[in-house]
Amino acid sequence: MYVRLSGRVRVNASALNSQGTVGNVIELTRVNILRRFNGEFELVEVPAVTGNMIKHWHFVHFINAYKNLQGNKLCEYCNRLIGYRSPDRNGKSERYFVEKCAGEDVHGFLQPDNQIRRDSLFKASFMIPVEDLETSFDVVTHNRIGVDEKGKIDKNIMMLFKRQYSSSLYGFLLILDLYYVGRLLYDNRNEVVIDDAEIKKRGKAALLALLPLLTGEVGAAKSRSQPIWKVEELVASCSNKYIPPLIHGHYSDYVEESARVLTTYSEISATKSKLYLYGIDEKRLNVVKKIVGSAKNRMVEITVAESWEKIIESLVREYESSSSSG
Repeated sequence: MYVRLSGRVRVNASALNSQGTVGNVIELTRVNILRRFNGEFELVEVPAVTGNMIKHWHFVHFINAYKNLQGNKLCEYCNRLIGYRSPDRNGKSERYFVEKCAGEDVHGFLQPDNQIRRDSLFKASFMIPVEDLETSFDVVTHNRIGVDEKGKIDKNIMMLFKRQYSSSLYGFLLILDLYYVGRLLYDNRNEVVIDDAEIKKRGKAALLALLPLLTGEVGAAKSRSQPIWKVEELVASCSNKYIPPLIHGHYSDYVEESARVLTTYSEISATKSKLYLYGIDEKRLNVVKKIVGSAKNRMVEITVAESWEKIIESLVREYESSSSSG
């Protein structure tokens, strides 16, 4: 099964991704983006959460979910939630890694000494603020307190440090190619090399990992700034055949454009697909229904969910009911 998600999350007072220090200030990761504002394009600097950060946390949640499903095919490093790619010099083929480790099957690997690699089946864009909102940065002063062996505060080892925080409505985009779980990517036949029960376990764990990821169990400095996070909108699509990615939640028309892309592709390729929506206002929802409803062959089925969690549940149920070839 192929799964695509995009949407928007509201995050307050967050330090989701840091890129280093300037003096004693820990800076947030920033990128310059081109956005349309008042009919013109402008280049602005915004806080960002890298796809690498999001991928790391999906990997962590995937391993935990896989273990909860009684999965036990993990290498030493993935079992410890360390996403090395990979120091195992015994691995001289893609098959070796896929058979041995669920983590390297789903999240990919690189064994440079033997020049063997596998692309990740999970892909994430940068999370960036939506295009029609301005974003600013705040600096908060923290104090590290030291105590002596008697438990008294030692002023000599107290230290002030500063960290940047930011609040915004972030757009995101995620891709899961579950069709390739347990399959070789680089042979002509995409040969299946593990049994169907193990495939289902890995694929289900990859979907279950979306729940903690989308509740904000992601980012840096979580011990002092656990993300104040809420999913505002979620769009998801799935199919047993390939479908293109949705449009990134950064764009103001991402819901409508995602519906157009999915509908157009599904119609032209005769591919049945499903489109799930949460948090979309009635005006945009009516546009989506018109786009999908006007298609000649009606290859896209729309579901409006009462919660974003229900969408993840529906994706899990779809995956469980699909054949091992999907």
